[in-house]
Amino acid sequence: MDIPTLMIAQTCMLSAMAVMLWIARTDADRKNGLRTWMFGVSCQSIAYLLLAQGGRDTTLISPMLGNGLGALSVSLYFVAIRQFVGRSYSKPWLAMMCGSVVVVGVVAGQKYQLATIFNSFVYGALELLNALTLWRASQTESKPVQRTVAFAYFLMGIVLPLRAFALVLSQVNTDYLNAAPVWHQAIFIFSFVYIVVTKLGFVQMCKIKAETMIVQQSLTDGLTGLANRRAFDNALQIALSGSMRDARPFSVVLVDLDHFKALNDRFGHLAGDAALVAFGQRLRAGLRMQDYAFRYGGEEFCVLLPNTDAAEAEVVAGRLCAKVALEEQNGYPAQTASFGVAIWRSGDTADTLIGRADDALYRAKSWGRNRVELARHADCDGVRA
Repeated sequence: MDIPTLMIAQTCMLSAMAVMLWIARTDADRKNGLRTWMFGVSCQSIAYLLLAQGGRDTTLISPMLGNGLGALSVSLYFVAIRQFVGRSYSKPWLAMMCGSVVVVGVVAGQKYQLATIFNSFVYGALELLNALTLWRASQTESKPVQRTVAFAYFLMGIVLPLRAFALVLSQVNTDYLNAAPVWHQAIFIFSFVYIVVTKLGFVQMCKIKAETMIVQQSLTDGLTGLANRRAFDNALQIALSGSMRDARPFSVVLVDLDHFKALNDRFGHLAGDAALVAFGQRLRAGLRMQDYAFRYGGEEFCVLLPNTDAAEAEVVAGRLCAKVALEEQNGYPAQTASFGVAIWRSGDTADTLIGRADDALYRAKSWGRNRVELARHADCDGVRA
């Protein structure tokens, strides 16, 4: 089987992929690099079609356009991967690379073997860069897929320079496209597997990333950026399971902004929202590495303190109480918060633990605000004293 026939087969496969990507495209594709990837697949399919016709085109128009689109497609893949991992890239450097491929293709003329040698070194370097980028930036959720795609890029990054060295050592063939050596045809057959793994693998990576973002958004409070009530419920169940299994202590702290309704009524909801955002930032800044902050609802927040007993929880809550307090400034009243702390005890459920923390918070609000109160053994589960 000759090279042009293999190129036509790859063109059909890439064209089918491009059509599917165009049909399934969404606005979110711009952010994760999938839109750029789609253009790359389209350019590569056209490039292979033009290069397959190169041996029959004495005007060199087909090979010139084919080399140009081929270089553009490789550049677009490189850009898409950088967009996926959130890294920058050099546009002048990529433009110079594309231009050099086109110039060498024109200078080589009908000697396609010479152009292939140059392109193999250039594309091989980009393949290795893609492999390194994906391997180092593997996300937890899509790590197996990213590592597989990175490995495919690594293999191609090794194969292409080896092909170039083999062509340098072999005799130049003026009818290279139609009479390529068997080993070179084998490389083209290998590239079928490479195309499937990298092209579909990247699509799968983007799909996993999009699904992960949706889950993260569903667990994040849109105003403060803290985890939301749903995330807290999940985290609390995990903490309860761990404590019941290993008897590890943990504490729950309910936090309520003092006089927030008065602030909202006097200065408006925008000022109230700004106060909530600023409070959430101060609360998060005061946490230890192992602690978690959540927006519980309205002006109420919650902090989960893993591996923390009563004495330590009181110290942590006291430090947070001082950390989040703001003095009166620019006409805005002082901002303080009240804290209710409950420590897990054997037999606690989520409701009983939150109920005791709520009792403690109620006492903190009743006894002057801007203070920390610990749940007492005498507190009734879920019933305020």
